[in-house]
Formats: sequence, C-alpha cells, structure tokens
Amino acid sequence: MRMEMRIQACLVASNAIPSSSLLTRQSDMNLLFLGTSAGVPTKTRNVSGVALHESKGKGWYLVDCGEGTQHQVLHTKLTFHSLKAILITHVHGDHGYGLPGILASAAMGGRTAPLPLVAPKGIQTWLEATCAVTQLCLLFALEFR
Repeated sequence: MRMEMRIQACLVASNAIPSSSLLTRQSDMNLLFLGTSAGVPTKTRNVSGVALHESKGKGWYLVDCGEGTQHQVLHTKLTFHSLKAILITHVHGDHGYGLPGILASAAMGGRTAPLPLVAPKGIQTWLEATCAVTQLCLLFALEFR
C-alpha cells in the first residue's frame, strides 16, 4: 500500500477526515518535508515534520511537529488557516515540541475553526499543561482524537 493511502486510512480511522473525501489518484496529495532529522536539528535539516498538501485547494495536514516546524512553514505557501488537522505519530519531543508555537501562531493569525489533533493521549496531557502554564489562549477548539 502506498504511503499516502496508509496516511489517508489513518486520517479516516481517527475521524480527522470523512471517508467520502479519500483521495484516489497519486497526484491528489503532495508531500512536503519540513524536517527529516532525527532527535536534534542540524544546520541543514529540521526535526520531524511533513505537510500533506491537497493538490486541489489549499487544505493540508501536518504529520509531526518538531521544534522549528513553524519556521519551516513560513518558507512555503501553506497557511495555518487552511490546516485541516495535525497528526502526531508518537510521544517524543522531536515530533511534538513545535505544537505550542504552531497553535499560538494560528491563534494570533486569527484562526477560529476547530482543529483536529490526532495524537497519543500523552500529547493531550502535555499540551493542556503547557497551555495552562504559559497562558496560551487559543481562539479555536482543539479536537483531540
């Protein structure tokens, strides 16, 4: 099974997207690597982050959100208003430390639409504590799945 089909199956299983919106052709989704380094960034590579961009329209999904992903997004045409969901694969810092910054930027940019967040339970606990301690005020609901 192609990687994009496995990712789509994960999105449907977690209710991040309806099954009726499944993409069927390889050209329907583009992968944009925002970071491919493991554990720590290097001078030329950021830590984990992949944008899955729909070829038609502006919608996109973020798979993993390592520290610095927000800055990598600034080098693209992607916006946090068109972000449809965030998927975190597992509870390691290099896959999630960028979440507070992404969410804060989305809020400061005026996002109001709910944002699905598909992640292990530990991410929800950590993110809720981070928001409380840092007084991060989101203008949109996070839908943990």
